[in-house]
Amino acid sequence: MVLLKHEENGSIECLYESSNILGSKYITNEKKLAVIFKSGRQYVYSDVTYEEYRKFELSESQGKILNSVVKGHEYEKSSDIIDVTPMIEQINDIKETL
Repeated sequence: MVLLKHEENGSIECLYESSNILGSKYITNEKKLAVIFKSGRQYVYSDVTYEEYRKFELSESQGKILNSVVKGHEYEKSSDIIDVTPMIEQINDIKETL
């Protein structure tokens, strides 16, 4: 479930209420979807259509759509582990206001 969505300059960033996925960034003109996991790992999927991205964003379970639709695309795994603490804090703050 989307908790926060921000669109700017052809990109869409979201934070999620999900058991494994914290956030995503979709770059519309490049058709790239970056997914950030609670582990701090980031994967960037290529050639993801806007329709596929919308299925991912709007799903009750981003993990299910990631596995059934997005994982069929080529991807790059970031070698760096992202510090997800600020994202987790922001998600927790949002959840407190719901």
